Amino acid sequence: NTEAKLSLAALIGEFPAGIGPDMSADLLHLLRDKDVAPEYISVAGWLLVMREPWWNAASNEMQCNSLAKGLDDAELALALLRETPVYYRDAERVLTRLRCWLLMSGEWKGYRHLADALIAQAGLNGGAWPFDAAERETIKGHPFAAAYLPAKPAARTSEFADPLTRAVAEDYEHWPYPSWRRIMAPTATYRLPDEIRALDPGGPDCLPVNAKILIAGCGTGSEAAQVALKYPDATITAIDLSDASLNYARERWAALGLRDIRFVRLDLHDVAKLNERFDAIFSSGVLHHLPDPERGWAALVGVLRAGGVMRIMLYSRAAHRWIVQAKSLIRDLAAGPISDDVLRAVRQRFLDRPNDQLTQQVVNFSPFATLGGTHDLLLHRQDDTFDVPRIARALERLRLRLLSFVLPNPDTRARYSAMFPQDPMRRNLQSWAIFERHDPSVFISQYDFWCRKEAFWFAGGTGRR
Repeated sequence: NTEAKLSLAALIGEFPAGIGPDMSADLLHLLRDKDVAPEYISVAGWLLVMREPWWNAASNEMQCNSLAKGLDDAELALALLRETPVYYRDAERVLTRLRCWLLMSGEWKGYRHLADALIAQAGLNGGAWPFDAAERETIKGHPFAAAYLPAKPAARTSEFADPLTRAVAEDYEHWPYPSWRRIMAPTATYRLPDEIRALDPGGPDCLPVNAKILIAGCGTGSEAAQVALKYPDATITAIDLSDASLNYARERWAALGLRDIRFVRLDLHDVAKLNERFDAIFSSGVLHHLPDPERGWAALVGVLRAGGVMRIMLYSRAAHRWIVQAKSLIRDLAAGPISDDVLRAVRQRFLDRPNDQLTQQVVNFSPFATLGGTHDLLLHRQDDTFDVPRIARALERLRLRLLSFVLPNPDTRARYSAMFPQDPMRRNLQSWAIFERHDPSVFISQYDFWCRKEAFWFAGGTGRR
């Protein structure tokens, strides 16, 4: 059933090294399943493929020929290339060498399944894999060039007034992020008022079942898809700066047959131009990229109904320190104009340092697998990180009440509960500041929390004004 296969996919994603050869058919099935996000399978899949007797380092012509033959007949490997970016860097290194041999020797014509899968892979990763000058010269006008440089739509010039906003919008025109094909189907659907009632049992019961939800900074649409599937009764509007990102989102929604959504190209600061009020607003990984995050946050609060809720995700300053350190290794590359070639050079620099703990942390982070992810992770123009006191100040200033922090896994939730049993709803900001000091990596992805705009009620609690 759906719940069982989603649980299996999640376990495979969490413990990829524990998967044995007897599960090869299961992995292949999950890779193609409409309810499963294929990136959960990538690392486990490549670990299995790399155990095959024909897998090798692709260090000479004999090895390359043997590897190409094995991959051309390997259904799991071909599906991995076609369905998801390669998230296992040891596999990427070998495949990059093999791609070079296929091109330079002309042998790509004899391995059509593999060649087509490598072309599909380049489309998924945005042309992320580095290549040398000889390859660059050879791919000019070459039929196999799409395995290196996937076709891209022309980037739109941004007309936004703020120079930083304009520059960020133009960057996302070149490098939409994130890359995705499918999302994990929810194991159950929810009604927004029921979920919020569980988070805020003493709060106002004012959210409708057919809630109006805004996705603020929807990017390529994966978050909007998750919200739409989780809350099927809701009406969803999604805004973003980038036409390329919105077009990507529309294409994925159409391919997956998702229900209607309104996508609008709009600066988050101008959200009032929608002339609407929303019951809930989701903003994931957006506010910290703004010139003034609190001002953008305030604009969103301005279109949130009294009693409405927000789910906000922000970079943690403590957890983000390793990214700041990593950026110091590429200051020279970041100093000039950014291009696909610069991003590939950035990736090459990190890939060339396999024994460095910091660089390995970067290359094993999932965004590094794609060109857009590498840009977002290491070369974004604006990363204004937060800490818990800054979040507390913003909540107070915006008259928002914290409902709960969302924690990434059961182990972390258990540790928090053990340290702070007096805070079962996970909403004490002082406790969170202490918890993060004990474990600065706890929000390695982002802070993730629910908050609520205070409602004004009549004395009897029966109305809203």
